[in-house]
Amino acid sequence: MTRALILGGGTNGSAMAMDLAGQDGWSVTLADHDAGVLSRVKDAYGVSVAKADLTDSKQLGPLLADHDIVLGALPSHLGFAALRTVVESGRHCVDVSFMPEDATSLSRLAREKGSITVIDCGLAPGISNMAAGYAKRIMHVCEMVEIYIGGLPAQRHWPFQYKAPSSPADAIEEYMRPANVMQGGKRIVRQAMSDPDLIDFDGIGTLEAFLTDGLRSLIHTLKVPFMSEKTLRYPGHIELMRVLRQTGMFSKTPIDVKGKSVVPLELTQALLGKQWSYAEGEEDLTVMRVVARGVERGDPVRYQWDLLDRYDRATATRSMARCVGFTAAIMARMIVDGKFARQGVHPPEMVGQQEGLLPAMLEALKERGVVVQQTRVEL
Repeated sequence: MTRALILGGGTNGSAMAMDLAGQDGWSVTLADHDAGVLSRVKDAYGVSVAKADLTDSKQLGPLLADHDIVLGALPSHLGFAALRTVVESGRHCVDVSFMPEDATSLSRLAREKGSITVIDCGLAPGISNMAAGYAKRIMHVCEMVEIYIGGLPAQRHWPFQYKAPSSPADAIEEYMRPANVMQGGKRIVRQAMSDPDLIDFDGIGTLEAFLTDGLRSLIHTLKVPFMSEKTLRYPGHIELMRVLRQTGMFSKTPIDVKGKSVVPLELTQALLGKQWSYAEGEEDLTVMRVVARGVERGDPVRYQWDLLDRYDRATATRSMARCVGFTAAIMARMIVDGKFARQGVHPPEMVGQQEGLLPAMLEALKERGVVVQQTRVEL
């Protein structure tokens, strides 16, 4: 019996619990500090639950001792500390918290403790990285990787035409953090929301794409001269965000308002958090495209991976949660089954570079109704 512990009962953690609870030979426990969340997950999926402050290593440690593998689904600002505790315990781990810290700095510790850990293992980062790693491995020369990713409400509503699949604060952070891209083999830093494009997608229509800092580990792990990631939104959204940024609404510097100190970003998060939160049963969709160009066996080629996923009405599960949570759950099984056995802390492109794992991942996602279509075209 494989004993799995899920850290965090939000949308991603709930999707992980739903997936793993249906697997023979698995015992699943979900830990969270919120009793209401634990009750909902237990009733929905029949998993065990544990109430704990996951920021406290003294509470997290005993939980880890009773489990074989951990799936991290905490908010980004909590992810690194929890991951360090997991790695120190020697437990294997798959994490999707999108932490700002460099989690690979724990790789040496993980090897010493015998931990196999895959970070950023959702959709993008996640499947997008695996596709990039696959392209780098299969091509004699990989010249370019472009990633496009967006989580959107199925129904557009004025003025923002957007809802945040997880944390509104994390979404705003995307609009603030400078974007790292590769141009001509050199790392270039661009302003977030720059270099806008309009792109047509089957089943949706025209979306706008703009640079965000989504490449993360790919900048360091893959020697590809041209790489970028762009976020996808309905047309018009980017202009509103640029106006807010220019006005100073994303600033972390306190200002005085009638004798009171106010942090503009905190006010913005509070206001947008209400408008960007999904209502119960409100449907979303996820769109992703990864394009890689290069030379394979002497021929110029283009590989492309396309996904369009929608809210699952049967299970009332949001699309982005399905794409992220299912990917992490499948990766956990790959580790337990010995298909990925490299000790240390690894980004998902290392998974994509191992022969057979990306096709196996895409097939497993397809079985769950999340379809990523891979195409190859000779140029």
